[in-house]
Amino acid sequence: MSKKIIIILSIILVLVIGSIIIYSNDDKKTLAAGSTLADTVIAQSQGTSWSAGATGVYQTNGHEYRYVGAEPNNYVRFNNDMYRIIGVFDDYSHGVTGQNLVKLIRSRILGSFSWGNYNSSNTSGTYSSYKNDWTGNTTGVKANLNVLLNEYFYNKTNTSNTYGNCSNWTYYYSSTDYRTNDCSDIVGYGLPSNLRNYIQTDVTWYLYGYSGTGLSKQNFYLCERGDYSGCTSANSGAYATSTIAPIGLMYVSDYMYASGYYSSTDTTTGSSQYYGNQNWLYKGYEWTITPRSNNSTNSFAVHLSGYVTSNTANYGLGARPTFYLKSDVYVTGGTGSFDDPYTIACDNC
Repeated sequence: MSKKIIIILSIILVLVIGSIIIYSNDDKKTLAAGSTLADTVIAQSQGTSWSAGATGVYQTNGHEYRYVGAEPNNYVRFNNDMYRIIGVFDDYSHGVTGQNLVKLIRSRILGSFSWGNYNSSNTSGTYSSYKNDWTGNTTGVKANLNVLLNEYFYNKTNTSNTYGNCSNWTYYYSSTDYRTNDCSDIVGYGLPSNLRNYIQTDVTWYLYGYSGTGLSKQNFYLCERGDYSGCTSANSGAYATSTIAPIGLMYVSDYMYASGYYSSTDTTTGSSQYYGNQNWLYKGYEWTITPRSNNSTNSFAVHLSGYVTSNTANYGLGARPTFYLKSDVYVTGGTGSFDDPYTIACDNC
């Protein structure tokens, strides 16, 4: 074999090895590693409609891309932990102009927490009631999960200038009087400073809600953003309609759209227990960020049976941190499966 042929073959081999390909089992499409995570998800889109039983990425509402079905390949390794991709969303969902951002949710429940109340001191017993005021702008008391996720979890710290030591922080629950938060998982799985830079911190979380569960996934989506008749913020519009923060929870519409049990055009309301079927987001009892609008005490949650329900904000239900990644985050490897999750990096973060 001539030296020239050997050189040519060597060059071809280097090019093949250097072209790492991410393979999607959902739709048989490929995308080279080094592409943004958002582009990787969008490339997997199987269109704007799906039949009952579908699994994969689908375009919804004309401008977003969601994972639908029982077990799509949407796993991401982040912070030595497993997260999953809810989808890619534009500024109508997150408020950051001109950006398509990937929304992640922790794969496992972080813990069981009350949504909206706490005691300011474990000795004085100051009772803040169980209001569904996420921001605290009206009541003067931020929701329990807002503080746990945006202060202790986001900053990976046991302490807060506003709320003191997390391990000594208590909240009220009617059947147990005072209960101390277990902060070991909140802080232990919290975000170190270098990974905080991956997260888009100026995103908007919308806090509109409805008076019950009688909306379809399409209308809950509009409702959460204040674009459906009869939807207001909690306490009949007395509380804030939105907040800007790094961390939130999934919306009711996120949960409903994730179910592959229903087709894309199906308008079954959230009261159906079958929303838990073929739904990768279903984990049993779990809070959403969406408050109930017609009172000052209830927020929407997933019921163990799979339907959307509402509970008073002092109940301890499952919660998972949810956030948007910056658009610069790109894929370094993986296929998105549980055994081979996407790995990511960000040079400009």
